[in-house]
Amino acid sequence: MASLKRNSLVASAAIFCCRFTGLAREAVYSALYGATWPLDAFLVAFRVPNTMRDLFAEGALSQSFTSVAAKVAEKEGLAAAEELTQKIATQLITLMLAIVTIGILLTGPLMELIYTNPPNPDSVGLATGLCRVMWPFIALASLSALIMGVLNIFGSFGLPMLASAAFNIVSVLCGLGGGFLIDPSFLSKVIDKEPVSPDVLYGFAIGVLIGGMAQIAVQLPKLRSTGIRWRLNWRWRDPMVKRVALLMVPGVLAAGVTQINVLVNTTFAAGHLAGGSVTALSNAFRLWQLPVGLFGVATGMVVLPSISRLMAKNARGEIIEHLAVAIRFVAFFAVPSAIVLGLWGEEIVSLIFQRGNFVAKDSLLTGQVLTAYTFGLLGYAGIKVVQPVFMALEKPLLPMYIAIGALAVSVSLNYYFVCVLHANAPWLAMTTSVITTLNFLFYAVYLRRLLGGLGLPILLPGLLRIAGAALPLAALCYALHRWWFTDFTSQAWSFLDRLTALAVAGTAAALLYLGMSWILRVPELAELRGKLAKRSR
Repeated sequence: MASLKRNSLVASAAIFCCRFTGLAREAVYSALYGATWPLDAFLVAFRVPNTMRDLFAEGALSQSFTSVAAKVAEKEGLAAAEELTQKIATQLITLMLAIVTIGILLTGPLMELIYTNPPNPDSVGLATGLCRVMWPFIALASLSALIMGVLNIFGSFGLPMLASAAFNIVSVLCGLGGGFLIDPSFLSKVIDKEPVSPDVLYGFAIGVLIGGMAQIAVQLPKLRSTGIRWRLNWRWRDPMVKRVALLMVPGVLAAGVTQINVLVNTTFAAGHLAGGSVTALSNAFRLWQLPVGLFGVATGMVVLPSISRLMAKNARGEIIEHLAVAIRFVAFFAVPSAIVLGLWGEEIVSLIFQRGNFVAKDSLLTGQVLTAYTFGLLGYAGIKVVQPVFMALEKPLLPMYIAIGALAVSVSLNYYFVCVLHANAPWLAMTTSVITTLNFLFYAVYLRRLLGGLGLPILLPGLLRIAGAALPLAALCYALHRWWFTDFTSQAWSFLDRLTALAVAGTAAALLYLGMSWILRVPELAELRGKLAKRSR
């Protein structure tokens, strides 16, 4: 159990670097263009291959491969796991070449379908050209995810997540270089808050591809140290390969229901809402993913190989205990994160994004979207923990059925909010929150039935203590938002003023939450206190 939390913290630290650099990447885009139609077109173009990456690579492929390969390594040894990796890699390369080719050919009609009522006549042409450039990114990201799965089996969780940070850094630097070659004056235009040519975005599209290559390159030295050799293997008639495929196919929907929902939101925003709505949704979703990535994704990555090994030993009691501790561990961080992001959404957006061509009205809209997203943060973090368990148990069909139902509800709600009520972007984010919360509840109920329990004696007391510690935090955050952060996005607040105010307020909020957790003896904080006391002795 201690190794579960230790590995989760290691992965969380690595994911923090990934999410932080991702925020920096989005901030660069926003400073260049603000919440405008050219950046919307770039984000729509990137969303299509990136959603495919989330589904096939970081979602279904990584989880199904890790689940099966961990059991193969446990029962048959390293040689069998190496052969399985080679066969999966060969299939993956073949599949990705086909997907990239088909995607490039169908990009034009797809963008016309998304942009049913574009805010600018040039949106469709720009999005089509950018998307065709970025389609190969899915192949690079899929290979990176497969390497990540191999490293996870060998207990390496930090470096695979740092690979995404390498993508963020390299893609931005190469994008800025490419943009300078296209238009050497674009940086001076940003400083003067003048519109930047949409053609500069082609430099960032090429930067995405170079970043995908960097994502693979940083993991190769560690892969060699595992002893796994990367060779083509065309002998696909293998029951283990078939098992990975059988887990992956339903897992595409099950693992990526939130990503599909985001794609649906992007489609409705691009086709029916004002220019800048896609940018607001993207920036808010990036902030929403920060706490989820730090603790939900990291814990889910560590839980999957652990539970796969326990399943090989048929140790269901330990599986239930692992799952309960993991959910409680994630809730300890997700609950205060939801409160802070929900009540201080506009202020946080203003601090991170409001510069260059991203102005106060953009911060207001993005902050409203972020507040709507936070209602589903705890459910989204919980999904990242419990959904991989279905892969470990090799029971992916029910999550697939739930995902199909969730997708139908999402499309219906989005249509009602946007096309009937003519609501704006925050209502699309609220749809995502509703879907993710319901998904988590369905998963939890079914897992309890499947495993014969969900560790409620371990889980519930901890959750109640976390809720008790969060109530004073919510009161403090509301009071500061109401009486201190007035006109926070106006020119009366400089960047240094915003940074200082949020740093002081955030420190006070963190101390209050930790203090209340200490008083209420929240298990996670009590365990940390015990470890610190032991080390000091």
